Amino acid sequence: MKKILHMSLCFLLLCFATSQAQPGDRKEKIEAFKVAFITQRLNLGTKEAQAFWPVYNEYLDKLEAARSLRSADLKNNRINPESLSDKDAAALLGNELLAREKEAQVTREYYEKFKTVLSVKKALLLFKAEDDFKRELLKQISGK
Repeated sequence: MKKILHMSLCFLLLCFATSQAQPGDRKEKIEAFKVAFITQRLNLGTKEAQAFWPVYNEYLDKLEAARSLRSADLKNNRINPESLSDKDAAALLGNELLAREKEAQVTREYYEKFKTVLSVKKALLLFKAEDDFKRELLKQISGK
């Protein structure tokens, strides 16, 4: 019952935050909701959270750096792949694959680090919690 009440409160906070916040504030509110969501899903204690969050934030920074290797033009649909030469398409595809490999490498590296601050089960649960958070955020934004 306490868990359901906690989740309901978090969802209400998200709804309020996304409807009332300025664009810059909205990102901060979503990040705060993500922290609360993951902390609750992983059932992190105070000491565990203090050890986990710096490692997780470092992970997100490195993951973002890996994602930045992807072609911004391709990602933002500014390039029509059919209008490219085979050579240019091959170069973009190669860069895309390298970026995805780098993302996977970062995830593997940090999985090992997460296991030093979390149990193996919680490290596994983290990836599920991230996916669940994305789904819940999309639901909240779309109003479903």
